[in-house]
Amino acid sequence: MKNKLQASKWDTELQEDMIDYLNYYISGGSLCFLEAEGEASAESVLEGIDREAARAYRQAIGGIITDVDELIRIPGCSPDRLEQLAYAVSRLDSGKIRALAPQTTWHNRVDPYVNGPQCLHMILEEIRKAERYIHMSVMLFFSDQSGNRIADELLLALQRGVRVRLMVNTTITALGYEKNLEFGRFSAIATRLEAAGASVLNTFDSYYSEGEWTLKRDKLKHQGVPESILFLQDKVQEDVEISGLNVIDHRKFLVIDGITSIIGSLNIGDQYTYETPIRSSPADRTDDRPLGVPSRAEEWHDGCFRIRGAAAYPLNKVFQSRWVLLGGDFFDAEDFFYHPEVNYEFGEEECTLLVSFPGNPVNLIQQYYLDLITYAADETVIVNPYLIDPVFWERLGELGPECSKYLSICNPLEVNDHPTNLAAVRSNMYTPFCNGVSFYDYSFTGRFSHWKITYDHRARAVFHGSYNINERSACHDFELGLLVRGPVFADKVKSMIDYDLAVSRKITDKKEFFKHPWLHPSTYLNKATENYT
Repeated sequence: MKNKLQASKWDTELQEDMIDYLNYYISGGSLCFLEAEGEASAESVLEGIDREAARAYRQAIGGIITDVDELIRIPGCSPDRLEQLAYAVSRLDSGKIRALAPQTTWHNRVDPYVNGPQCLHMILEEIRKAERYIHMSVMLFFSDQSGNRIADELLLALQRGVRVRLMVNTTITALGYEKNLEFGRFSAIATRLEAAGASVLNTFDSYYSEGEWTLKRDKLKHQGVPESILFLQDKVQEDVEISGLNVIDHRKFLVIDGITSIIGSLNIGDQYTYETPIRSSPADRTDDRPLGVPSRAEEWHDGCFRIRGAAAYPLNKVFQSRWVLLGGDFFDAEDFFYHPEVNYEFGEEECTLLVSFPGNPVNLIQQYYLDLITYAADETVIVNPYLIDPVFWERLGELGPECSKYLSICNPLEVNDHPTNLAAVRSNMYTPFCNGVSFYDYSFTGRFSHWKITYDHRARAVFHGSYNINERSACHDFELGLLVRGPVFADKVKSMIDYDLAVSRKITDKKEFFKHPWLHPSTYLNKATENYT
C-alpha cells in the first residue's frame, strides 16, 4: 500500500510546500535532488499528470497556483494522488523548496511608478521614512546627480541609526555611461557610506573557484548558514563550470523596515532616476501622476512598483541569500527586527515573487512568459526592451491565429542600446505578425524604453521586474520579478501601457520583418552573440 498523508492532517506549512512543489514541477522543474534514497518520490507520484494541461489550467487561473483548493482542479490530480504527494513532500527540505518556488503573499498595497522623476522622488521619500534598515540590490549605481542624491539620503538614514546593506555591481558600474568614466565612480559613494557605517558588497564576484567554494561553504555552514541558502551557490558554481560564462546579478529591489519594498527594472542613475520633467499632457495621468516621454534622449523610460505589506518578507529572504553568499554578515531574516509583527493588511493585491538564478533547474520567469503567450485567451501585452531569447521566438512562431490575435508587443526597435535587438526582431517577427501578433515600436518617440512589464487581462494580472527576454536573463543571470493580481491595480498599469502603445508606432506592413531571415547577415550576428551581449 502506498504511503499517504490524509488531507485532515495537512498543516499550513505542508500545504504551502505542496503548492510550491507543484508550481515548480508544472513549470518543468525537477526537485529530485531533494529526494533521499529509499524515500517515497514526490516526482513519481506526479508522473501521471500532463504538465502541458496543468500549465494551461494554471495560466487560466492567473499564472500561479496560490491556494490549496486549486490543487484538486489540476488535470490528473485526484484526492488520492494529493495524499500521496503530501506524504512525499512532508519529507523534503521546506527551505530549499521555498528558495526555488514562487512565493505568494496577500493583502498588499502596490503602487506603480513610471519615468525618472516619479521613481526618484518615491525612492527618496521611502529612504527618508526608514527607521530600522534598508536593504538595496541594484546592478548599477552611478555617481551622477540622482545617484548622489540617493546616496546623500542613505547617509542621513545612517545618521538616524538605520542599518544599511547595499549590493551593487561596482565593477560594471565603473564603466560609466555616455563615455564618462566619472559617472562610474561608485567607489567614492561606497567609501562615504561605509565610513558612516553602511555595508557594501560588489556582486560582480558571484563565482568562486572550486577550492575557494569548498572552503567557504564549510565556513558558512559552520556559522549556521542553512543548507537552503548554500545549495543555491552550488547551482551557480555548476552553471559557470559548464557554460564558461560570467554571471550577472541583474536584480533591482529595495526592502525597508520589513514592510515596504520597491521592485522594478531601473538602476540608480540619471538614465533611470532623473529629475528633468517629462514631456506630458495634463489629460494623461494615473494616480494623479503624469504619463509621458523623457525629455532628453539620454534619459530612459522605465519604472518600478512600491509595495507595502507582506511581500517584503520573501523579498528580504532573497536579499539574505545573496548577501551571505557574497561574504556579507549573516543576519536572521526571521528576526523581529527584520520581520516585525505588525498588521500586514495594507491593500487588496496578491503578490507572487518569482526569482531565477544561474544554474536553476528551471527558469520560472522564462516559463511564465512562455505560458503567458502559449495560453493567451484575452488581451495580453508584453513590454520589454530586448527580444532576443530564441526560446521565446520559437514559441511565438508556433502559435496559431487563435492565440496570436490576443498578443501585443512593445519594444524600441531603432533606439536601443543592444546591438542585435533590431536584427532579432526582424528575423523572427514575420510569422507571428502574419498570425495576428501586434507590434509597437517605442522608438517612434525618439527615446529608449527600458521598462519590462506584462499585462494579462484574463487574470487581471501584471508582471514586472528585471527580466529581459534574452539568453542571459533566461540562462545565466540573477533575475527577479513580481506577479501582481488585482483588478484595480491592473487597470492602473494598463492605462500606463496604453499610453506607451499610443505614442509608439504600430507596425502595419509585414515587409518590415524578414520573410527569409537566413538571407540577412544581421541574423547571424545576433545568433553568434546571444549568449554574451
